[in-house]
Amino acid sequence: MARSIFFSFHYEDVSSFRANVVRNSWLTMGSSVNFIDKSVWEEAERRGVTALKRLIEKGLNGTSVTVVLVGTETHSRRWVKYEIVKSFVEGKGILPIYINRILSKNEGIKPKGANPLERLGVNVSADRKILTFYELVSGKWILFKDLPTDSNRVTNSIYFEKPWFGIGTEEKFYKFSDLLDDGYDWVTDEGYDNFSDWIEDAANEVGREIS
Repeated sequence: MARSIFFSFHYEDVSSFRANVVRNSWLTMGSSVNFIDKSVWEEAERRGVTALKRLIEKGLNGTSVTVVLVGTETHSRRWVKYEIVKSFVEGKGILPIYINRILSKNEGIKPKGANPLERLGVNVSADRKILTFYELVSGKWILFKDLPTDSNRVTNSIYFEKPWFGIGTEEKFYKFSDLLDDGYDWVTDEGYDNFSDWIEDAANEVGREIS
């Protein structure tokens, strides 16, 4: 049974068709995929932050891996960061794929964007039950401004009744890239041939069952 995945991306990369190349390749493999249509996104955006968060949470529902399509500016997008943090909280696999080398109709290779996982961080409490999230802004780590909805929220943190799956037994700060794979380049790493293996590896990395 194939895994269901969620695609996180900057809509500029849809307009250039780079994101579509990766998205459509997964569909041709007969696999299920969730992504938020731009028109639906724009309607939620008009209704405000709460509507956007609910839309993202609905899109993530039932998926086991979030694929982050990394273009030149993806790392700076507010809601891409939210999708990553929300996926992290839910224990989903997170897989960055760099798409800047994919040629579009009107553009050649674009500059490689920063890895979003390098710019998000989490402080894990000594008992591994409280996670406090941070983002890198202008060279400084600040509290993440868009925490996922959680009924057990501690101030600026997420509380888990059971210990979080992260390593270590002492209070420690991690960048997401310390805990998760750095990802792949769609072109140079031959994504069309290897995508399904990457998805499986990302899911196994966090112990996700097929969903």
